Amino acid sequence: MATSRPLSSHPPSALAIFDLDDTLLDGDCTHLWLEWIIECGWVEDGEALLNQMREHDKQYHAGTLNMTDHLRFSLAPLVGRSRRSVHEQVEAFVEASVRPRLMQAGVERLQQHSRDGHATLVISASMHHLVEPIAHAVGADGALATLPEFDASDRFTGEPTGIQTYQRGKLDAFEAWLSNHDTGFAEGWETWGYSDSFNDLPLLEFVDHPHATQPDARLRETAEARGWPVLQWR
Repeated sequence: MATSRPLSSHPPSALAIFDLDDTLLDGDCTHLWLEWIIECGWVEDGEALLNQMREHDKQYHAGTLNMTDHLRFSLAPLVGRSRRSVHEQVEAFVEASVRPRLMQAGVERLQQHSRDGHATLVISASMHHLVEPIAHAVGADGALATLPEFDASDRFTGEPTGIQTYQRGKLDAFEAWLSNHDTGFAEGWETWGYSDSFNDLPLLEFVDHPHATQPDARLRETAEARGWPVLQWR
């Protein structure tokens, strides 16, 4: 679920949480990754795969997506592949396909939080093997995302495992992260949150300073009704 590097010897007193897809990244990293592995020859029927991804994307924005089915779908092309071989492709993918699509105003906001002494987390509904390297690329302290399962030979099984970081699951993952880190949060960290999606409403309602970034229609309506800042980084 989580990876993080050690926090500073001067513990932060605040935390900024960022969604990834359509918040820091102009696009969906899973969709971009599927296009990448089609180009790599890892998928026989690439058009069918992308058509299914487009259907899942519609369901996501409608809030009706079965996340377990979606995660299995996104992991299917990796079944039997080693963690190392996938990681090598992910590294190339991040450099070639992700970095050019990062929204610089969003990355700058995350890095400003870091300069202000705040801890920074990226929490995404996409899979951890994609999210963690991207979080590292933007300078975040940690990444929370659903973990893929590996067999005894360290190969992808095609199954997700642990907390699914989707809708309320993002907040569950965050609470689990807090319980495993000596953060001082119980003493009253101030919190910021950034997301484009109504699916992240539980997390945005939890933080002290919620921000709607490139919001979908439902989140924009909610943000305007509640007086939350609406940011456009695209």
